[in-house]
Amino acid sequence: MMEKYELAALDEGFEGAEKKMEIDFVPITGEDPETIPVEAGMRTYRREFWSDVVALLNGTILLYDPQERFDCYLISESSLFVYNDRVVILTCGTTLLLKTLPVMIKAAKDIGLEVSWFQYSRKNFLFPEKQHFPHTSFDCEVDYLQEVFPQGRPFVMGPMTSDHWYLFVADFIRRESVNGNRKIVDKDQMLNVYMYDIDASVAQLFMRADSLILPSIFRNSEEDGDADKDKLEKVEEAKNAQDFCATTEEATERSGIGKLMPDGGVVHSHLFEPCGYSMNGQAGNGAAYWTIHITPEAHCSYASFETNYACPSYHELIQRVVATFRPKRLTTVEHIDQDSCISTSGPVAPVELDGYRMQGRTLNEFGCKDYVVQLCNFECR
Repeated sequence: MMEKYELAALDEGFEGAEKKMEIDFVPITGEDPETIPVEAGMRTYRREFWSDVVALLNGTILLYDPQERFDCYLISESSLFVYNDRVVILTCGTTLLLKTLPVMIKAAKDIGLEVSWFQYSRKNFLFPEKQHFPHTSFDCEVDYLQEVFPQGRPFVMGPMTSDHWYLFVADFIRRESVNGNRKIVDKDQMLNVYMYDIDASVAQLFMRADSLILPSIFRNSEEDGDADKDKLEKVEEAKNAQDFCATTEEATERSGIGKLMPDGGVVHSHLFEPCGYSMNGQAGNGAAYWTIHITPEAHCSYASFETNYACPSYHELIQRVVATFRPKRLTTVEHIDQDSCISTSGPVAPVELDGYRMQGRTLNEFGCKDYVVQLCNFECR
C-alpha cells in the first residue's frame, strides 16, 4: 500500500486492483485432501518461509496471526492466507505476484503435495503502463503461466472497453471415484467486490490529517482557479470536522468495517502512512477468511472486499459492503462450485442494489458445470 511510496507518487496514482492467485493441493499419493491434518500441509511452512516468498514479489509481511483453520498474513501489498491444502495470495500495486508461483509449487512437492487446481485473476488495471514483467499485459501473464501449466486456459469476462476481469485456470481435480460415481469435491464459493470512486467522506477515514495528503481526496474541477479555491475550502472543512482517524482501530470502527461480517471478526488491520488501509478477518466458525484493501486518493480511489464465506446467497453481504463505501461504480465476481452452499440453494442470480444500475452481466460455466463464475458491473444512478 502507500507506505512504500514517496509523497510525490500520490498524484501519479496507485494501482489498487489486486492480482490474485489461489493454488489448491492434494497428496501426491492420491489420497483425499481431507486426510491432511488441519495444522499440516502448507501450514508446516512458517513465517520465515513466507517472508522469503513475499520478498520475491517486492513485499513484506506486516502482521501474522495463526487461526484454527488457516494462517493469516497482512502484507505490505495486501494479504496471504495459508490453509493446509491451499494458498490464497492477493497483491496490489506493481508487485510481481507470478514470480512466487514456482517457489510455492516446489515447496508443496517437498512435503508430498501437488497442484489440483490453480487460478490467477485480476481486474483490468487503471495504470497498466506502470506494471513490470510478467504483468505488463494479460497476454504476457498467460505466456508465463502456460510455461508452468501448459493445459491452463485464459478467459476475459466483461466488456473490454470498460470494467472487465481476467482469469487463468488450470484444473487437475479428479472428480470420479473408483466405482464411477461423482465425488463431491467442488464445494467452494467466493465473492469479490471491486469498488471505484468511493465516497470522499468514507475515503478520508483512511488518510492521515496531513496538509500534504489531505487535498488528494478531493477532485479538481474544470477551471484551475475554481479548483484550487474549491479544494482549499474542502480541505479546511474536512480538517475542522476532524473526520480522520488516528488509529487503525478507529478507522475500522467508524467506517463500519468491523460490522460487515456478523458471523466473524477482524483478525488484524493496518492504517498505512500516509494513507491506505488493509484488514484480514475470519468468519464461518473460523473456516473462512475475509479481507478489505483501500486506496483512498480521489484520482485512483478504490476499495476491494473478498471472502470465501459459505452462505446461501451473497446478496445481503454485497449490499452491506456497497452501503459502507458508497462507490460510483463497482464490479462483483462470484465463484460458485457445483456443490457449494449457493449452488445447492438455487440458480445464480445478480444482486439488486438500491441506487445502482446494472451495466452488464457475464456468466461462464467451467467443465460440466463443475463451477460457474458470475461477473456484474454496476454504476450509480
